[in-house]
Amino acid sequence: MRRKTLLSHNEEGVVLMLCLITLVVLTLIGVSTTTTSRLEVEIAGNDKTYKEAFYAAEMALTAGETVVNSLLSRIELNDGITPGLYIKGTQPAWKQLVWDNTHSAAVSSVPSGLSQVSASPRYTVEEKNFTTSSKLLDDPPTGVYLFTVRAHGTGANKAAEVLLESIYAKHYN
Repeated sequence: MRRKTLLSHNEEGVVLMLCLITLVVLTLIGVSTTTTSRLEVEIAGNDKTYKEAFYAAEMALTAGETVVNSLLSRIELNDGITPGLYIKGTQPAWKQLVWDNTHSAAVSSVPSGLSQVSASPRYTVEEKNFTTSSKLLDDPPTGVYLFTVRAHGTGANKAAEVLLESIYAKHYN
């Protein structure tokens, strides 16, 4: 008696080949998924670092504005004496400004949420403009002073650096 076979001689090993091709496709999918996941983790880490730098700079900007707001008169600014406080036109340009104890003031207390930053947030205050509020010859003159407040913040990595600037107006009587 003769046996009948379901597969002809040409089709032997087809199932093995289909399994190997499926295995290769699944391996490629797994490798690409792992690579994508690793890349997304790196992106999230960089985003966190740059957000820390922004929040540190924003905190330094607020600290500088608080210094200006707490002054009772323009004379109390102590420009040229206190680091980070400048009279009109004496502050170096952004690129030449060194964010150290000589040229800028550090924020005194950094909250625990920003404890990972690589450098303390710093700020500078410079008198920008003065507009008198009356035609009288007051001594000292009364009016509105404009101050440029600049801030510097870094994230956990020094490469993550943010610079902010605001113009702050203060009226002295």
